[in-house]
Amino acid sequence: MPALKRPSFLPSLEALEEQAQDRSEQRTRAGSQFDHPTAKYLLVALIVVTVLAHVVAGVVFVILGH
Repeated sequence: MPALKRPSFLPSLEALEEQAQDRSEQRTRAGSQFDHPTAKYLLVALIVVTVLAHVVAGVVFVILGH
């Protein structure tokens, strides 16, 4: 049984390997853990919402006497 051929519209494995190598050589800013700014903004927004929710819940529990 012959091996399956890779479709011609897909990049060659060599091209994919070169792209991966090029991406790994690119360095992000020192101290940066995020390659994608949207992910960074989403993380910050979720942290802010979580902290605010905990503060509001704490105030409500103090006022109501839990």
